[in-house]
Amino acid sequence: MGKAQIDRGGRVRSGLGFILVLVTLLFSPQSFAAPVDVGGLTVTLPDPASGWRKAGKGNLFMLQKDFPETEDGKRGSALTQITKPLPAARNSLQAGMKTFVATLPDMAKEDILIKHYGVTVNGYDIRVEERCCVHQKNVSISQIVVGIAGDKRQAFLQLVLLNVNGERSSSAEADFAALVRSVKLDPSDKDFDLVPTSGDGGLDGVFTHLDTGIRPNVFGGMDFYSDSTISMFDPKGLFSTELPKGGRSITEHCKETPTDCGLYKLVGGGFFSSAGSIEMRSVTSAYGTIEIETKPFSKKGEDLVIAEADYRAAPPFDEGTTLDGEWVSTFASSGMTATSSGSMASSHTLRLHRNGTFERTGWSGASMTNEIGGSQSGVTTSGNRPGASGRYKLSGYRLDLTDASGKMETMSIFEPDKGSDGLLVINGSNYLKDDGK
Repeated sequence: MGKAQIDRGGRVRSGLGFILVLVTLLFSPQSFAAPVDVGGLTVTLPDPASGWRKAGKGNLFMLQKDFPETEDGKRGSALTQITKPLPAARNSLQAGMKTFVATLPDMAKEDILIKHYGVTVNGYDIRVEERCCVHQKNVSISQIVVGIAGDKRQAFLQLVLLNVNGERSSSAEADFAALVRSVKLDPSDKDFDLVPTSGDGGLDGVFTHLDTGIRPNVFGGMDFYSDSTISMFDPKGLFSTELPKGGRSITEHCKETPTDCGLYKLVGGGFFSSAGSIEMRSVTSAYGTIEIETKPFSKKGEDLVIAEADYRAAPPFDEGTTLDGEWVSTFASSGMTATSSGSMASSHTLRLHRNGTFERTGWSGASMTNEIGGSQSGVTTSGNRPGASGRYKLSGYRLDLTDASGKMETMSIFEPDKGSDGLLVINGSNYLKDDGK
């Protein structure tokens, strides 16, 4: 997910012109405390050790991080701007975003690539817009703009990336996302966290739903998919769309990966009837945007029906359970365009035995060809995964594999089909049992 942004200041002829000047400024490194107050807006700044430096004049509060030139990339910079809160009504946030972006005319002409919207943990409206890319004097510029609005005030933040991409972009974006999550329009606002409130919760367990369809692949073709998606509900009000890995609890998992998670509560019902709907407050981006959806809900024995989709209860494995058989996970994807074609495939095999031992093997391969100006080039690669064997342990939704050297790997696991081990979902991948036929 690549993102980026732009910065500008008081007396400037054009936003992009200002950026090019700004890159040449020398900001003397200085330590700064976190959190800080920006005209009544509280934010937690990145650790200075991560390379961000502070500068600002008047209504500007700015941070800059420089990236040295590398063998495969130009020298780059990331710029963050935080505005002081402005008086405005909540329903004018979208108009405020347009005004904020329009101060950079060249960037404002670009289409929005990605946008997120919803509410924050403190109940403020939030919008995130990402644009890319403007090129000026060999500088590639991309932008992320965030607007946050309460009933009476709005604040805007942006990240601008100048010749920054790949891992360097991801690092700068992660710092910016953390800064956005820390925004407090009011001193009484709480820190970003998924904390159930009174009335949340009411379910307990893991439920699976079979999701099938067709989706585009990286080669320009279409792939059929069949995924056993899961919803894990904690009785206090947390839910996750992924099983925690490494033996973590759902609380630990949601702190580390909030975009897998959210809060829920059952709505309706009483002494003689069950809840008729479920409100799900999902974290939809790293910026802390929360989308609220209310869906029809009912129970069917131990199973659930949410928005007319069946969610079957997936019971945990008893401590010490053993299985016997060979399970295989395969993947294949292919496609072609007018000038290129490609394909990739992989297979992973896991053998589990009643005596508690296991073996693992696997392979993967890929092939790509390109034709440019009548000449054709291509590459084909394949390889086998080093085999491994040792002992395994099943407990709950957890599979521990300990190899001969004593190294242990912990994975999530569940059976989508009650009473059948014909399909295991391990770390989110489908493993189909090979019955030898």
